[in-house]
Amino acid sequence: MLFFWVIAGVALLLLVLVVTVGDLFDGVLDALDFTGGYLSSTAVLSFLATFGIVGGLLLGTTDVSLLVASLGGVVAGAVVGAGAAVATRSLTDGPTAHQITSSDYVGQAATVTTSIPAVGLGQVSLVVAGQSTALAARADGPVPLGAGVTVVANLGPGVVQVATTSSLSL
Repeated sequence: MLFFWVIAGVALLLLVLVVTVGDLFDGVLDALDFTGGYLSSTAVLSFLATFGIVGGLLLGTTDVSLLVASLGGVVAGAVVGAGAAVATRSLTDGPTAHQITSSDYVGQAATVTTSIPAVGLGQVSLVVAGQSTALAARADGPVPLGAGVTVVANLGPGVVQVATTSSLSL
């Protein structure tokens, strides 16, 4: 029975280290991985910890043999390890937020938040990929506060050329 508890204790200790400090063992496991990324240190250590806990509990609280306790630990460990593998893979390989660049502003609708004079800069506010952005803006003519505009060009860092909806349809 001590065998199971030692496996569980070591695996849990290493699992806490992996989660808090980083994947210490993934470099080694990556070299051995034939599962397409499902064999991570988190999945392996989750399997071992569950194997030890379930095996130790079965052996200590029931009259089952060492073989039955081991098989119970393997089955429970496989379920928990597979769940950990799927969860860590989906978090690792999931879609990430798009890095917004100035070219993403072109073609976007915006609202004038500081009126744009005939010569000079005003300010517009727009939402790109769910992120609100305020940019300095230039237009071919004066544009009043609150007017709807469309970004037609990027003029430099944080500065765009805008056109009102009426001037776009001409």
